[in-house]
Amino acid sequence: MSLIYLVRHGQAGARDNYDVLSDLGREQARMLGEYLVAQNIRPDLVFSGSFNRQQLTAEIACQAYSHSPEIIVDPRWDEFRLAALYRAFADRLASESEEFARDFEEMQRAIIADPHTTRGATGRCDRAMVTAWMANRFPYDGEQWHQFQGRIHSLVPELSNHGGDQTIVVFTSATPISILTGAALGLRDEQLLRLMGVIYNSSITVTRAWEGGLRLFTYNSTPHLPESLKTLR
Repeated sequence: MSLIYLVRHGQAGARDNYDVLSDLGREQARMLGEYLVAQNIRPDLVFSGSFNRQQLTAEIACQAYSHSPEIIVDPRWDEFRLAALYRAFADRLASESEEFARDFEEMQRAIIADPHTTRGATGRCDRAMVTAWMANRFPYDGEQWHQFQGRIHSLVPELSNHGGDQTIVVFTSATPISILTGAALGLRDEQLLRLMGVIYNSSITVTRAWEGGLRLFTYNSTPHLPESLKTLR
């Protein structure tokens, strides 16, 4: 059965330019690659989503190998677009909830002080966006939650069908990793939010293809990072 490593991208940019890697994100990717080589993890297949931050993490990590493996870019591994949810939902939520409106104002100040913050009002606003999306509370022209979730679930049979004892490394984002982890554990949608908010940049989640699904072995592991270099966004 194939062993599948689900890797989150390194630290991205600020919210107004998120689909890049920060200098720290590049360093996280480099350290990840060195760790994979040191652990003799030799991928037979490498996949990446099509977002820049996902592909660049894959490219930097794979440079650690003497013969860099081919990276297969598959947009089905892409993350949803949080900025699009804010454009669609923020005004509606603010008009419904004074508490959200206060949090949203506080969030604007917080991200000026720290563009990578996930704490306090910022985290609460992000959760409100995703919760509204999951519940289909408002009209939305983009990909619906059930479509996004179905897209990620559809990848599992393909990973399982590669056959043999192959090692597969996938460079993706927090929500696809959370969805597959949730599927392995039989979690409900509302429980996925708890997983999504704690996945470290460049972390490794290890699964194995098993009877048409996935079995979880390790989750959100960062043995290649010192505590000072662990980030969440």
